Amino acid sequence: MSLSRLAMRIAAARAVKGATLAEDRVFDSAIDPIDLTIAENRQPILVVMTDEHEAIPTGRDLFHADVACDLVIEAAIAARVEIEGEVTITIPHTDEGMELVLDMMEHQVMAALTRERNSWSRVWMKLVPRVKRRLSRRGASAEGGVRFAARQIVLTCDLIEAPADGAVLAAGSAWADVLAVMEEDEALQPIADLLRLTIEGAEVAQWKRAANMLGIHKATASAIGLGPVLGEGGDPAVVEGMAVTGGISATLDDGALAEQGVPHGGP
Repeated sequence: MSLSRLAMRIAAARAVKGATLAEDRVFDSAIDPIDLTIAENRQPILVVMTDEHEAIPTGRDLFHADVACDLVIEAAIAARVEIEGEVTITIPHTDEGMELVLDMMEHQVMAALTRERNSWSRVWMKLVPRVKRRLSRRGASAEGGVRFAARQIVLTCDLIEAPADGAVLAAGSAWADVLAVMEEDEALQPIADLLRLTIEGAEVAQWKRAANMLGIHKATASAIGLGPVLGEGGDPAVVEGMAVTGGISATLDDGALAEQGVPHGGP
């Protein structure tokens, strides 16, 4: 699920970039505290990150589970804002003015994520089939001589599953779209290449891919009829030339069948 979290965060940051009063001042997973970041960029800014990520797996299946992932978007403002259009509107650097800017930015963030205005918002909605909770927290500070107001928006999201190793991504699927839009972005192309290699790079047999998705080992897969027959060393040993059609027909000789304990010789 970490791949889904990564893709969802990138899609959110790209979807809101240029769509709010923060314009292109959007930071993906900034490590510095918001008060240090806003001291350098006093105009409206957005910081996008993923915080708490909880998964409830079944058995050992750590890759596919019920998921709750917090997408956190922090907005901050430390200066007056001028909105240019047919008429230029100036919002003063006052308590009321900064709160107004934050309210507008929060609305713009929600619209950028959930109204299909570009390929990134479409991808984000494909990765997030449901938002379980929306939380908005107010913040403010006047430390270091910089007076700013902040808002923290927390969206608790369901995420789609990451593809199994060796999966072929169908055209039009969420992950095919994710990689396609990432590959169109020069800055994200190396990440897209790494993700594609991680997902599609390995050649994995279909039975083993299913076993990996269930989190079971080869012996269990063989026992439930999912994988091939295991040899004495525990390695797959496929028995060829045998078909079950209500009886048993075989191209193996009678001696080879007898060694494997398979009835033969007709009724």
